[in-house]
Amino acid sequence: MTWSAAALPIAVAVLVVLVPGGALAVALRLRGAVALALAGPLGFLVLGLAGAAFGAVSVPFGWWSVALTTVVAGVVLVGVRLLAALRGAPLPVWGSWRPAAFLPVLAAVVVASAAVGIIAFAAVPSPARISQTYDAVFHLNAAASIVQTGDASSLHLYRLTNPTKTTAFYPAVWHTIVALVAQLTGAPVTVATNAAWIGTAGPVFASGCAFAAGTLFGGAGFRREEAPALQRTLVSAVAALLASAFVAFPYLLLDFGTLYPNGLAYTTLPVGLALVAAAVPWPDRSPWRPEVPAPRWRVLLLLLGWLVAAGFTHPRSIVSLLVLAAPLLVAWFSSRMGALAATGPQGWRRARRGWVLLVLGVIVVAGLALAAVLAYYDVGRRPISDHLNGGPARAKEQLGQALLQGLLATSLVSPSQSPLPPSGLLAAVALAGLVALAVRPGLRWAAVSYLLVVVLYAFAAGSDSDFAKLLTGLWDKDKFRILAMLPTIGAPVVAWTLTAGALEVAGALRRRGLRSSEPRPRTLVVAATTVALVVALVTWLGPAQRGVSDAIGTVFSLPASDKGGLLLDAAEVQLLERLDRYVPPGEVIAGNPWNGSALAMALGDRRVLFPHLGGYWGDERKTIAGSLDRYATDPAVCRAVRDLDVHWVIGDPERLHGDRKAASAFYGIDRASHGRGVQLVATSGTTRLYRLTACWG
Repeated sequence: MTWSAAALPIAVAVLVVLVPGGALAVALRLRGAVALALAGPLGFLVLGLAGAAFGAVSVPFGWWSVALTTVVAGVVLVGVRLLAALRGAPLPVWGSWRPAAFLPVLAAVVVASAAVGIIAFAAVPSPARISQTYDAVFHLNAAASIVQTGDASSLHLYRLTNPTKTTAFYPAVWHTIVALVAQLTGAPVTVATNAAWIGTAGPVFASGCAFAAGTLFGGAGFRREEAPALQRTLVSAVAALLASAFVAFPYLLLDFGTLYPNGLAYTTLPVGLALVAAAVPWPDRSPWRPEVPAPRWRVLLLLLGWLVAAGFTHPRSIVSLLVLAAPLLVAWFSSRMGALAATGPQGWRRARRGWVLLVLGVIVVAGLALAAVLAYYDVGRRPISDHLNGGPARAKEQLGQALLQGLLATSLVSPSQSPLPPSGLLAAVALAGLVALAVRPGLRWAAVSYLLVVVLYAFAAGSDSDFAKLLTGLWDKDKFRILAMLPTIGAPVVAWTLTAGALEVAGALRRRGLRSSEPRPRTLVVAATTVALVVALVTWLGPAQRGVSDAIGTVFSLPASDKGGLLLDAAEVQLLERLDRYVPPGEVIAGNPWNGSALAMALGDRRVLFPHLGGYWGDERKTIAGSLDRYATDPAVCRAVRDLDVHWVIGDPERLHGDRKAASAFYGIDRASHGRGVQLVATSGTTRLYRLTACWG
């Protein structure tokens, strides 16, 4: 399949998110670039709510579920608006559809989205390719499960690997998007997966960066004075464009993992950060504050919607938002206490009490985070030093080297774990921006947020100490998950540095008498846009982006017949894709999932006994996994086979490299595929499909 055939699935992926989300945004009187940015997280909210609601009443999920949920939610929001208007507080418009304000941002989002898709899949020859990684098996089969069962509830999705449980939570929005794309276009789940990534990673993240840049830096000059009016649109457009320039996100989470839900959730982080800044009441005399139209209840409602959407998309994004927003909240609190202390002796005493309470609050939050890490890793039984010692968590370099990588906005790359070269021009602008933020009153928090992510990355990538594990345990000490937060603040910072810097240079030239008049707005726009395009082009074509493209190509590679430690080769794919010729719908296939047979569900649209490489399978499935070859001597084996309707076995001696102990739990199936209780039906390369005659004779 060629990439041109993926155009329709990509377009549908964009629409299934932005149409319902955009409808809710319009209901809240959001317009233009603001509506575009909020449409992403609001769309995720609708998808999550629809899946949970229809799953609760056991009604099959489909596009109609999303449409009905959108209508109900829209009616509720319009009702809230009318109620506010009746009470004398009509909801004002936020944003504008004026071409001068909206079209530059839209154009930048489109260009950035195209760049993201091209860079990510430049070395992937077909949209039907899959990520040959451990996590991808679950995510592909989870989407296939929604297509097959019609259950898209986040409260049920994890039953895929916990089949004995009634309720098993796993965030389902990513898989819901993939399933909808497959249902609406007829595309295979493999193609729908890649289309969903392209349709969300670029548009949602780029528009979110535009919103964050406009909200956080749209009215901020290099010094205290306010920026010209055109800066808001300009900094938004530049941030959208540069959202495609950092290797840390969205590319690394496609290269490593592959962490589809985590990556989808991170696309909304810029919106979350901007909403936090807009939700808190800044003092009138603060040296900086975001300019957001009243009332604050709309911002709080949007922030609540963001939090719920984050829970349905991936809850780890909430923890990541707290890290990014913590310096901002401290800056807000300091500004509030400063204003309070300026009112007199009584205000000063109240401010002092406020600071004491803040310190105590920070201690409590840090303690709770530490307790969460200790409880998650059950350190009462095994010390933290015994955890997080696997390949992804193990430090690959020195702490100082990792710190330098973070400062230069680069990273190690999977699967080689070799360092990517930095994007020199982008890194230089980012570092210049950090210096400018450090001396700009009111905006120092942004530099601290940036550096906080860098420090967390450095400890994850450069230290195996217990302290590093405790500090980064909420991200499983995964350097990629941590560094992926950096562009959330990095893209707006670089955009502000370029646009505010261009305006500052123009003003300085006039003050020095080198210009007789103020430069025209068009001249400023052209100058800032040219600089931004140069930075973007140099970065897109640079060695860092080529390196991450090559790494993604390696992860999505498909050898012809020798797996070489991968899940699949082309021969096995051919067999799995034509399973419908042999296996009737409803009958179950057993196989060692480590040999690729688990993907019979996603590639062959047939039920499998083990849809992931790990899980909590229950006694009957474990009996089949370890003892299928003992069907003649162990009556429990045939009971389990008949109870679970297992009629087929897939055998293949080649397996995914990695955890041999985990793969050995399925050796009963491997041995059975060489025994007398099976009948060979089809073969392709080293992969064999057998009819299970044992227990059904």
